[in-house]
Amino acid sequence: MATPSASTDRSPTGDSPAEVTLPSYVPDSDATPTAAVEAIREGLPAEAFDWLKEELDLTTSDLAEVVQISRRTVSRRKKEGRLKPGESERVLRLIRLYQRAAEVVGGRGEARKWMQEPNRALGGSSPLQFADTEPGARRVERLLGQIEHGVFT
Repeated sequence: MATPSASTDRSPTGDSPAEVTLPSYVPDSDATPTAAVEAIREGLPAEAFDWLKEELDLTTSDLAEVVQISRRTVSRRKKEGRLKPGESERVLRLIRLYQRAAEVVGGRGEARKWMQEPNRALGGSSPLQFADTEPGARRVERLLGQIEHGVFT
């Protein structure tokens, strides 16, 4: 995976280093579950993939591997303008984990770093790698809750 860049702590939208401001097409985690389900079923705009890639300072290949789509499919989705529902669900899952990590570990730069570093509580996998499945993402969410409340494993 790509190494996070310490010099790029501003988001692609120019937001503050600490706060993750989601693009308007991404349903907020405080929104009703219906909003997220509808967005997933419709398919997120393909630019959601690029937004996450830039926020996490990853290559297309690295993020495509975690989202479980090929680089060719990523290119095709960009031309089509939308991700398929399964791809949208996986991208949204990672966006929300990144947003939560920024809240818990101290900002976007720290979240970017935390998401990519091997973690002993995840068997040596990075949170980003571990979150490639729904059960893995739930474990990463629990780990963030433990960190937030000072419970270390």
